Amino acid sequence: MRELRLALIPGDENGQLLKRMIEDGDDLEKPRPIDFFHVFAEETDAQDFAAAAAAQPDLVVEGPDFDDDDGIWEVSATRVMAPQHKAITELESALARLAEQYRGYPDGWGCDPATDTH
Repeated sequence: MRELRLALIPGDENGQLLKRMIEDGDDLEKPRPIDFFHVFAEETDAQDFAAAAAAQPDLVVEGPDFDDDDGIWEVSATRVMAPQHKAITELESALARLAEQYRGYPDGWGCDPATDTH
């Protein structure tokens, strides 16, 4: 069964991460908070993106926060969902298009392994 699940996941960057999660014993059927990260050069662009993203259904937005090391503004958008390839890729793409409207860029996504508390 595990081998079939692995075979059904596309081989793109998201798929590779999801395959590693399965190989590490994670249950991708269990919903959990998934964070989508975005970066901006200007604080006002980050603020505008954060406001627009917060208007999306079921998203919790944090930031903008300034990263002194990289000199950029960071915003994270979080949705509780099962880490499924299609859902992650669709939301990631939608948020990337939104970030581009404010001169920002996606900077990946991440989540903790599933637990019984989510």
